[in-house]
Amino acid sequence: MRGKKTRRRPDAEHRTAPVLQETGAASPTHRRRRKLWFRLGALVLVLLVVWGIPELVVRIAKPTLETYRAIRFGGDPNSLKLFMKDAQLHWKLRPSVETEFLQTTVRTDRYGFRGDVPVSGRRVVLCLGDSTVFGYRVEQADSFPARLQFRLNGRNPSGSGWNVVNAGVPGYSSFQVRLLAEKLVPRWKPDVIVVCVGNNEACPVARSDRQVAADRALTSRLVSLLSASRFLVWGAETVCPDQPQPFISPVLENAVARVSRDEFGENVRAIAQIARAANAKLILLSPPVNVYWKPMRTDQFAGWEKWEGICQSVRTAWNAGEREKAREIANTAVAKYPDSYVALWIQGIVVTDSGDVEGGRELLEQSIEHHPFPENCKRSYREVLAQVAREEKIPCLDANSLFRSHAEGPTPQSLYLDWCHPTPQGHGILASALFEAMRSEKD
Repeated sequence: MRGKKTRRRPDAEHRTAPVLQETGAASPTHRRRRKLWFRLGALVLVLLVVWGIPELVVRIAKPTLETYRAIRFGGDPNSLKLFMKDAQLHWKLRPSVETEFLQTTVRTDRYGFRGDVPVSGRRVVLCLGDSTVFGYRVEQADSFPARLQFRLNGRNPSGSGWNVVNAGVPGYSSFQVRLLAEKLVPRWKPDVIVVCVGNNEACPVARSDRQVAADRALTSRLVSLLSASRFLVWGAETVCPDQPQPFISPVLENAVARVSRDEFGENVRAIAQIARAANAKLILLSPPVNVYWKPMRTDQFAGWEKWEGICQSVRTAWNAGEREKAREIANTAVAKYPDSYVALWIQGIVVTDSGDVEGGRELLEQSIEHHPFPENCKRSYREVLAQVAREEKIPCLDANSLFRSHAEGPTPQSLYLDWCHPTPQGHGILASALFEAMRSEKD
């Protein structure tokens, strides 16, 4: 037994191996992990120095950040406080703002809607559209969404009943309203949706709304993410202090309509589908059009001074009591320039003032239709809206017919503030018509 060699068991070798590794140099796996953690730590440190600390400093300093996100609208410098860029919608209202805009007080809630925060537990009427819905140049209480809420809730606006959400944004087209409906309808689950669009479709732009959206498809999400950083926004304003530009092209050459008639129909049908999917009642409101307002953007056409001269000649003759001379000047202009929207408008005004209101309105409608890029909704667009309403079996209220039926004189000019926007009285007429439409739908 003394000379017999003792064998070491294999499992003992395995048990001692880790001890030797722990007491010796680090394993390759351990070194790789340490290197990875070191790199991650260095990256975090760099991000903290390059972005984290500056972001904190900018948020504490709270500099005014308007230019980068702002959009100029309506010729009012306060528009920079009210409107901001949006990667998908192109622009929207800033949330939680109170400012004077076009001599009216505008207050937005935390959602970026004009008005107060909706009361929970109420049924919802979601009003979507352009400046008519927003209440352009009228106080909030005078807009038809606010008046409709008052009609629905009676004299107890703070009690249970209805929220009428004013999600109108000046300048919006049916393309933007369609995108907004996709966002808001699932969130608010409205019982009723009111849509008024059309007056911005034919505005001249370098690229249509659909083209702009297609161009931004790859970058919109990145822009939205980067815009959430106050430091990056401040840096963009500092490095590129460009002034915000108007959304309408100032040059008509090579311009296109923001939304074509075919696209207009597609957008309205898409909104109808969104409403059906949400089991919401949809009411279409044909946009107000003041055909008696002088055509705009005349100065962008060559020889516009000539038309200003003709207008002045007709006005002078008419005011002097020389009615036949005024009619002769207007008829001569149309005969010489039969496709001129200005000539048609001049003749339409003369015919209207002569007592033929229906004939005058027909000429004025033709004037808008001949205008390459009017700021009014063309009759052909309104016909598309009516056709979609018939096919989709959707109630459609004609604002212009309503105004004519409530006009105090032969024409409803007193119910328009300008080329399309209703007066407070006009908003009251729209609110009453919508109230009756909702009641008839319920019955």
